[in-house]
Formats: sequence, C-alpha cells, structure tokens
Amino acid sequence: MVRTQKSRINPFLGKVLVLCMVLSYTSCRQGPEKAKFPGTPNLAAQIDTLIRPLSNSNNFSGMVFVKQKDSIVLSKPYGYADRESRTKTTVKSKFLIGSISAMFTAVAIMQLVEEGKLSVDDPLNKFIPKIANSEKITIHHLLTERSGLPRVVSQADGSYAKLTKTAHTLDALVDLIKELEPIAEPGAKYRHSGSSYILLAKVIELVSGASFGEYLEHKIFAPLGMTDTGHYGYDKVYDHIQDLAIGYEQEGVTGLKRAQQIHWSTKIGHASIYSTAHDLNAFAEAMMHKKLLTHDSWTKMTASYYGSSLGYGISSNRQDDRLRHYRSGSSPGFSCYFVVYPEEGLTVIMLSNIKIHIPYFNVPKIAAIVFGEDYEQLNLVSPTEVNYDLAREMLGTFQFDENFYNPNGTVTITYDHGMLLSDGAPLIPVVGQEGQIIKFINRQFWSRLEFVPDSLGNYSKLKFDNFMGERSRFPNQ
Repeated sequence: MVRTQKSRINPFLGKVLVLCMVLSYTSCRQGPEKAKFPGTPNLAAQIDTLIRPLSNSNNFSGMVFVKQKDSIVLSKPYGYADRESRTKTTVKSKFLIGSISAMFTAVAIMQLVEEGKLSVDDPLNKFIPKIANSEKITIHHLLTERSGLPRVVSQADGSYAKLTKTAHTLDALVDLIKELEPIAEPGAKYRHSGSSYILLAKVIELVSGASFGEYLEHKIFAPLGMTDTGHYGYDKVYDHIQDLAIGYEQEGVTGLKRAQQIHWSTKIGHASIYSTAHDLNAFAEAMMHKKLLTHDSWTKMTASYYGSSLGYGISSNRQDDRLRHYRSGSSPGFSCYFVVYPEEGLTVIMLSNIKIHIPYFNVPKIAAIVFGEDYEQLNLVSPTEVNYDLAREMLGTFQFDENFYNPNGTVTITYDHGMLLSDGAPLIPVVGQEGQIIKFINRQFWSRLEFVPDSLGNYSKLKFDNFMGERSRFPNQ
C-alpha cells in the first residue's frame, strides 16, 4: 500500500525544496498477500493503480495495452484525445508514434532484401548519388543510424522548426540532405538525426516503384489488418484523419497546452506513422510469430550492432535476464513506447498524446507487475511552494560527458515564480515513505534528478537518471 504524508525535509537534504506538486515514492511488489488473487483482473487493477494517478495529474492521457500470450491483460484508454472539445480517448484513438515508425521502414527494406532487389551491404550511391560519403555509406549504416550524416537541417538556429511547419515531398528532403557535410565516418558514430531513415524511404521508393506510403500500406499494414494505421504524407491534412488525437505538452507543474502542430511529411521514414495500440499489437504478433519476414531476417532486424542495443529500427537487450525488443517514440505532442518480450509472450504498448516521457519510464514498470517483480509507485500528495532561500543552492549549470542524452551537454537549474526548473521544465520533488525528499522529476522528460552534496555539503553534482554531471557555473556567471 502507498502511504502519503505531509512533506518533511530530510536532514540529508536539509536545504532541499518542495514545489507546486510533490510525489510520494513506494517500492511495490507482489507479495504473498497478492498470491490469493491470481489472474488477469488482479494484474489489470495493479497496472491501473500505477497509471491512473499519472492521468489524473495531467501527466498522461492515451492508451495502455498489455497482452501476455493469448490473453489481453489490459486495453484501457485514459484522459482526452481532444481536451478543448472534451473528446475522450478510446481504443480507436490514433497517435503519432514518432521513432517507432522506423520499425516499419526497416521491415520494408528487409522485405526488398529478401526479394533480391538490394543488399544491406549495397553502397548508398547505388541508389542515391551526390550525397557526401555515399560511396562508403551502406544500407546497413543507414539502418543502424551510423551514416555519419547530421540532421536534415539545424535545430539550433530554428531551421528545423521552420521546416516542419509545412508539407515537404520526399525528394525535397533528399535534396536538403545532399547539401549536408558529414560529421563522422560511416559506421563510426551513432546519430539519431532522421536523415538516415529519410534516405531509406527514398531507397524503398526507387527499388519498389511504389511511393513510401503505398508500399507500407500494401506490404505491411494491410497484410496484418492494421486498418487504423497510416503514413502522414505530403497530401495529408490533420483534421481529415479520423480519430487522430491532438498533441499536448506540459505547461508549469500541472498545466497543459497544445503542442505546436507540425506537418509530419517532414519526418518521412523515421517518424511519420500514426497508429493505434491494437494495430501495433498486430505488428508485435508478426514479430513474435515471424510474419512479414523470414526468421533469418527478423534475427537480423533484432540483432545488436556496434556493441549497442540498436538493431534495424528497433533495439534489443536483456533486462533482468529477459530478452526484449523495444522502441520509444517522442515527437511534438506525443510520447510512446513499444516492447515485446518474445520468450514470455508479453507485449506492452503505451501511447500518449502528451509530450511527457511517461511511457518510457512506466512500460518497464508494467512489465515488472506482470512478472511479479518490484516496481516504483508514485502518488500525488499535498502541494507546497518553493522557498527561494532553499532553492538557490541548487541553481546553476551542470556539465555532463559524451555519454549523456545530449553528448557533452549541460543542464541548467533555474527558479521562476515558485518553481525550480531544469532547462525550463518544472521539477517535481519525490518523497519517500516517511515523507522525506529523495529526488526530483523533470516533468517534461520524467527523468530522475538528484543533487549530490560534496564533503562540505555543497551540491556540486547532479545525477540525471544514470548520468552524473559536475557543476560548471553558478547563476549569473
């Protein structure tokens, strides 16, 4: 059982603050007392207990789908697909699935490989010339996102935001890539930029003779009965797609606002697919039962290359000695997660129309519930306000190394109107069972932050999930 108490300051974090919302932490497990309630209903109730507080607090709305072997454990919508019209989410609601889209592009490539129309060892210039290093970049490099090419246009100067506002043809995007200078040799460096999968989409068109969207529809979606899934192409209009959810993003500690609507044709190949949880389960079934591709091709799809977990459009590793194939997707207004545990026959899909990374951190917890393992439970407790005298010792910029989410990036902690912020995103304190503050949550990314004191009691380090950063400067420096 989760116990909620009024927040008290832990002596270890004696100067740590609390802000507009506090979460409580409890390590939950399926103990002996749960054994007398076996079966799907109990699992469904436990999963709902995990998710509902996140939905009630405006941090999650969308679909949660859990299936183990032949039994659907949970298929439940939460919150609103359209908050302005108060349209509730349903099992038919569609979501933009971000980078999960890459799985379909990779399958299409492997189908063409099986037909003998190309090889993963083919150089890019066999299909698309006039791209830097195209004689050295292979289809394999593109599939593993190690082409050495940067993002199609820069994010830093606002060019990417401008690009995504309007529809673009695939040829127009390829022309932009032709102007790029490489940032690494092919195979040397992983770069999740989208450029590699845009080029793969063009290869699919050139080799198959069909448009990217037509190929996916006829060769993947229709054979699997994925009738609510599609590619958001050049000619698509958002409001014309039935049941497509509106995307939102966080505003302050509890608020939400509409995310900037982009034209998803600019993300062809890597983030242009919309789908439903039930349709994605059809793809999960194809993966587990080796449909669409041969066993050998699926093995290559789900292999791990370059010492990483990433295969062709999907990652694979062992978590607690259980093999899993997974992919997350985050894009303006949406956050999604897809995972298959093939040996246990378990599929978990979580789709959200709020760009807060709830699915990324909670899908593993859902799996833990099914497996009867420990997991973390967060519940809302009484709100309080940040005192600046306490907050100021946390303020400043922390430097991280090349292994960080943003390699060699920084995280800046600021304070505004009673809120502690991490690069502009509100931080929510987490308290333990006794009410003491033990960590913080970045509301946008749902990442864990812990301020680490040195021998003098000064907070000189910041632990951001599993990464440690050193304070590089104080405010106003």
